[in-house]
Amino acid sequence: MYNIGDEVWWARCDNRNVTKTCPICFGKRQVTLILGNNDILTLPCNYCGIGFGEPSGHIDEWEYISQPELIAISEVHVNKTQDGDKVEYRYGSWCPYTADLFNTREEAMFRCEEKIIKLKKEQQTRAEHIKGDKNKSYSWNAGYHQREAKRHEENAIYHREHAKLCKSKNKAKRKKSITTMRGIIP
Repeated sequence: MYNIGDEVWWARCDNRNVTKTCPICFGKRQVTLILGNNDILTLPCNYCGIGFGEPSGHIDEWEYISQPELIAISEVHVNKTQDGDKVEYRYGSWCPYTADLFNTREEAMFRCEEKIIKLKKEQQTRAEHIKGDKNKSYSWNAGYHQREAKRHEENAIYHREHAKLCKSKNKAKRKKSITTMRGIIP
């Protein structure tokens, strides 16, 4: 147990925002989707476009930084429970986990490395999951837009045919009324 004023090594882990190349389009701002019939579609990257904007080819991610820091304990709180004493240490406004406090820099460094490995593994798993979901949405979006394009093409053909029919009926009606008018006027 540490006391107020004791200097200890804190295996501190923080994160910072870092701009990286998009892991889906690799900076190209578009992706290529090959359909089952080998048709090739080029789509804007929805991942670096964040689903609503123009693709940038880059994403912002939080990167973890872990390094030992020598601190002086400023407060000690002991809570008595039926399971025993629970000790909480404070360093200014920080409340580091007891498991992250060590007597030597080497012990803290080892803990820092463990924390980074664990955080990177979690981040990789999350990235793979997101990447898988995004690929799925690309194929769904491609199918949706192809279906809609086909539907609109069919609608355009339908409406063009009806427009032609209306024009021809209008021409026939005008021709008939002109003929009728000529018959009336000598």
